[in-house]
Amino acid sequence: MTAHTQSAPHSLSDADVLVIGGGAAGLSAALMLGRARRRVVVLDNGTPRNAPASHMHGVLGRDHTSPLDYLKHGRADLDRYDVRVVDATVTDLGGHAGHFTATTDDGTTFTARRLIVTTGLTDHLPDVPGLAERWGRDVVQCPYCDGWEVRDRRIGVLRTSPMSLHHATLWRQWTDRMVYLTDGAEPTEDERTRLGARGVDIVTTPVTSVETADDALSGVTLADGTVVPLDALAVGLRFSARSELLASLGLHAVPHTMGLGEVIEADPTGATSVPGVRVAGNVSDPSATVIAATAQGSLVGAHTNLELVMEETDAAVARSGERPTLDGAFWDELYRESDRRWSGNPNPPLTLVAAPLTPGRALDVGCGEGADAVWLAQQGWETTGVDISAVAVDRARDLDDSVTWETRDLVHDPLPEESFDLVTMHYFGILRSDGDDAVRRLAATVAPGGTLLMVSHARVQGHSWIGFEPTDFWSPSEVGAVLDPAEWEIRVDETRPRPAPPAGAGGHHVDDEILVAVRRTR
Repeated sequence: MTAHTQSAPHSLSDADVLVIGGGAAGLSAALMLGRARRRVVVLDNGTPRNAPASHMHGVLGRDHTSPLDYLKHGRADLDRYDVRVVDATVTDLGGHAGHFTATTDDGTTFTARRLIVTTGLTDHLPDVPGLAERWGRDVVQCPYCDGWEVRDRRIGVLRTSPMSLHHATLWRQWTDRMVYLTDGAEPTEDERTRLGARGVDIVTTPVTSVETADDALSGVTLADGTVVPLDALAVGLRFSARSELLASLGLHAVPHTMGLGEVIEADPTGATSVPGVRVAGNVSDPSATVIAATAQGSLVGAHTNLELVMEETDAAVARSGERPTLDGAFWDELYRESDRRWSGNPNPPLTLVAAPLTPGRALDVGCGEGADAVWLAQQGWETTGVDISAVAVDRARDLDDSVTWETRDLVHDPLPEESFDLVTMHYFGILRSDGDDAVRRLAATVAPGGTLLMVSHARVQGHSWIGFEPTDFWSPSEVGAVLDPAEWEIRVDETRPRPAPPAGAGGHHVDDEILVAVRRTR
């Protein structure tokens, strides 16, 4: 068979899960899914909520680390798994459970069976001149995140909502030099009583600006011109979930219980009201710190994998007893479904392995529509192409009549008796249930000093197909184990990244399992 053809020129498809947002929650979800042997694509536009902060805190093992360094290490952790992180902005979401689509700003469309959204939220700062410029430095919000760094200093708490009393009461733990700025609002009796009991000063005059000196916050100016000296200003923020894209899926933000903004509603496992869509991190929980968002992402990733496992198990049960017979009639019907099933380009592993060999006699088993066999003939090989499908062989014959084309069933028909200097088989499955006779007869066609090349999709990236699992077929490594070491030298037996094919000639899997064995001359 020849290299796979993509369904569209600009489509990168067949991930198990798309993760929209590459912050702590998104990368953690991707890590859990990658370790569960899932194929994952993370789409991230590089705008984490905590980017203005120079350091993050309260993360065991990473305390006082730059938020951007944390994400850099998180991305590096994904390198060993089948997880791809793409720097891009998603402009459109569509589809449904089993087939979600995400289109990015360069026009690329990604598809996946499940969708995890970890886009976070947007903080809306009070409209006070000079405040935004100090945000993430000495204008802060969370005492658990930044309280230690400003402990025992002069801290002002700016009232922005009825929740600010709770905010001020909490901040008092970090300093006894605190001012509660009501910004023109008259304090309630409860505010006066509770804050007064803790020695907190209350200032009711509106705040008109934030002042700095030597690149540090120095205080706030009030409407009457008074300057209140401060070293830090704590503000409670309103927020909105970054969820606009989800509206196209029928998912909308709802008011948060504290009345400070809107979030995406989800259950404890991240499941939303839209089947197949889960959320994690600040998009659904605005109070989640970095470590909490990381934990949420891990949990949501695990539940997403569980959902896929259950779906796959249900499908396997439904398929039980429905496997077709993979005979010539089956393959003929498959080829008749389209004018051309494969791309017409030679498989990259073949071109890499065969290029340095001296051309001789070659046998391409499972030749499909003939691209590999034709390429070998063009390199000077005397080539025979064999396939179980007469329809495929007829198409191949139309490409090059200098190649010997034959219709044969590898399991039941004898192979050509000639000895070949190169025998190659790409992505053509031999069922393990048929035993090892076909494997041994295939190896017997290789001449002494000749090369056997077998290539398949990496099993870890495989999916069930018409009732068959990847493990139902012989892998190249298993074929290598059948070969007699006294008669064969195994040169390559490994999983390696699939070389980039020509434009329009691939993209459905990432890795190949490859066997290169040379028959000893004795």
